[in-house]
Parts: sequence; structure tokens; C-alpha cells
Amino acid sequence: MKKIETKIDEAFRNTFLLPREKVVTNFLVDVLNSKYQFREDDKKIEVISLYYYASSPLSFLFALPNYEYYSPDKTIQIAELHLKEHSFEDYSNIDVQELCKKVLDENNIDYSAYLDEDNQLDFANYWENQFGLESDFLMNCWRNAKEKTQSKMIGFLESSDAGGGLFDLDNGYDVPFDVDVDEYLQSHGFIVTKEI
Repeated sequence: MKKIETKIDEAFRNTFLLPREKVVTNFLVDVLNSKYQFREDDKKIEVISLYYYASSPLSFLFALPNYEYYSPDKTIQIAELHLKEHSFEDYSNIDVQELCKKVLDENNIDYSAYLDEDNQLDFANYWENQFGLESDFLMNCWRNAKEKTQSKMIGFLESSDAGGGLFDLDNGYDVPFDVDVDEYLQSHGFIVTKEI
């Protein structure tokens, strides 16, 4: 099954992720180059939060100063990326399911045991890599944007519903729920002055 997972991973990357890479990276370049004026004052933003829409991570992204360090009351603009505005339709579970079926068919794998009563494929039984691939993709776009801009800004990836955890965009670490962001950054050698 590991081999088929790898083939689905590759198909998922090629179908859904790679076509969106340039648009997402360019958005993050704009964020890092301060195209968006987050505040009226000229306070330098050193820590940013990049949020993805929990139910469809690549349909809508937004960035803003990290509220552990900067007062939300002073935020006047949020950087937003709606991929539909760049001619990318959202992909649904049905689209992912069809992609999985295609890969299984191409490899002559009988998946009838994974069909539910509505003849829908439950890919959770053999492929659970979607979110990992999406978050790795966003972290890779962030790293590419940082390389292009040479920005020293620190970034965290968060879910719009706060249920997805907190990821260090620069290092790919999953920040444990019981660890404070300030404590985490200090343990990695970053001292950022808090506004609040």
C-alpha cells in the first residue's frame, strides 16, 4: 500500500498543489515585502501569522501580524489571497476522491471494499496524506518567498478554526499546544519585543 500512497501523493501534488505554487509564493512575497499595510504606524512587523481556511486549506489564505506580539486593535489591513480570483477552482473531497480512483484504476487495484453505501470512496482507509501535503506545500512556498525577499520575518501557519495547530513556517515544526509562542521563539534564539 505504501507504493500506491506515493503515487496518490504525486498525483495530488501535480494536480492540486504545483499549479497553485506560483500564485501562493507571489502572495507571500508581497506579504514579506510589506505590500500590505497592516498598521497605520510604522512599527516593523517581525512575526506574522498565515491562516488557511480549515475546510479547504488552499482556497483562501490570509496573513496578519501575530497577535501574541502585536495589538489586534492596531491592525488596519489583512493580506488576503482568494485562489478563485486567480482562476483556480476550489477542489473538494469529491475531486480528491476521483483523483484517488483514477490512480487506483491505473494501477489495477480493486477498491470496492472502500466504497460506502452511496458508492463514495472512503480514502481515509489507505491515504491520509492530504493535509500533510497541503501544509508542507504552504511551508515550501513560504521558504521560497523568504529566499526571494531575503526577509527575516518569522511566520506561523495556523488554521482559521484554531483546531489545526500551529506550525513554524520557517522550520516546519509543529509547535506543541502547551508551549507559548514566545517561549518557543526564545528556545530557537529569537527575542521579539511584544507590543502587548
